[in-house]
Amino acid sequence: MTHSNNACEACKLSAVNKVETVDDNEQPYKVCRDCHQRLVTYSLRPIEWYNLAVIHSHNKYLLSDDFYDDNGVSYESEEDTTSFSGYQSPTLKNVEGNLADLIDFSITRWSLEDKVIVSLSAYSPLYVLDYVKTKFHSVNNLEIKSRMLEIAAEVLGPVAADWIRELWNNYSEELLYPLSLATATSLSTKEGLHNVLTRLDIINEKDLPIVAFSCLYRFCSSDVLDWIEETCTEFNDNWGRLAAVSHPTWDRMKDWLNKGRPLSLVALDAMENCIKNFGDPIIEKISPKVTGLDTNNLEQVLTAYYQKDAVPRVKRKVEEITENRDVIFE
Repeated sequence: MTHSNNACEACKLSAVNKVETVDDNEQPYKVCRDCHQRLVTYSLRPIEWYNLAVIHSHNKYLLSDDFYDDNGVSYESEEDTTSFSGYQSPTLKNVEGNLADLIDFSITRWSLEDKVIVSLSAYSPLYVLDYVKTKFHSVNNLEIKSRMLEIAAEVLGPVAADWIRELWNNYSEELLYPLSLATATSLSTKEGLHNVLTRLDIINEKDLPIVAFSCLYRFCSSDVLDWIEETCTEFNDNWGRLAAVSHPTWDRMKDWLNKGRPLSLVALDAMENCIKNFGDPIIEKISPKVTGLDTNNLEQVLTAYYQKDAVPRVKRKVEEITENRDVIFE
């Protein structure tokens, strides 16, 4: 039997004799000759794809969903099931009884699925935290580190607070997004926002709206609206997305309409983003509302604003908000 340190990462049986760097020079694939041939021709067997995804993550070109389905079945060979008979990848049912296997399984998923979150939540949070931390610090793979932070965000919450503080103290810019999401569920709003906003201060103005949304949407805090008001100098759709999930009130929306552009456009977008089935999966999952509506003055306020900013975009949004007032406001 091949020594485990020299075993092919894909089949785990034959000896390594190929090192493939096409996806990553720093973390190359170490595989046998046969698995290398299947790797570069997008025809890995499901278990081979799975074993590589556990080590390298699913988010590598040679392992991507351009070539494989969620179970690692190659589109090149999906009609010939005999080619991978006996080489199937594990299912959630196969792995949920062992935490190490379950977390490895989570790494191979395109996203952290709800059913995986449920399975992880069945374990002691401290047990999960210990394994997540060990995995995070033992790998040099951004995608795997990010998935561990996703698990912290979705499963651990305040249990991970001390660890999240440690990560901010040893901040790595490339982990800003997943660390921010974990922070939103682990730390208090005040402490969490302080950490995130301090790092957003150095983001260039062009990139700031999308970076801010990606980092702050999970906080769902009106404190974020204060920050938007201080920070937004030019309209961008992402300001409206972020405002929508940050507990907007009708009083705040009226105030922004009165202030004029860019905040007035952000207010219109925020209200419009509260319409169900508007097309943004992140916002739809949160299902935000604008609170505190004075039912007697919605149309009056919107019409007054349109008279000052009579462009087609504003007209469309005013009509859309008026028609969907029962969905947007509570």
